[in-house]
Amino acid sequence: MSYAELRTYVTLLKTKGDAQIDWNSVSPDLITAIVPTKRMGLQLADAIAGSYWYALEPTQYGFTEPRYVGMVLPRAYHHKGAVSGYGFKAWPREVDINRLDWLPKQKNGPGSQEPT
Repeated sequence: MSYAELRTYVTLLKTKGDAQIDWNSVSPDLITAIVPTKRMGLQLADAIAGSYWYALEPTQYGFTEPRYVGMVLPRAYHHKGAVSGYGFKAWPREVDINRLDWLPKQKNGPGSQEPT
């Protein structure tokens, strides 16, 4: 996804008005790429994003590696015990749901479990 497409999507969320986003903190027009050496914290963000990448993207042999994301997932934002849709959002929606077996289920729902 390009940055232009990302800006368009965030603008759509803002226009719809039903997203729970603090629009004082998020401006679609300011979405841009910045190299990690220019902003503190980007190396950490890259490491966390990489852990999700390896959990979702199969290698050339068809394997994924969810152990890295397992280390950071307990620290992700949870809403009612669920990280999906809040602390983690699969994007695009076409992501293979079978690759999300490491994702904790929502509490108090069918097949639910506590995050570990």
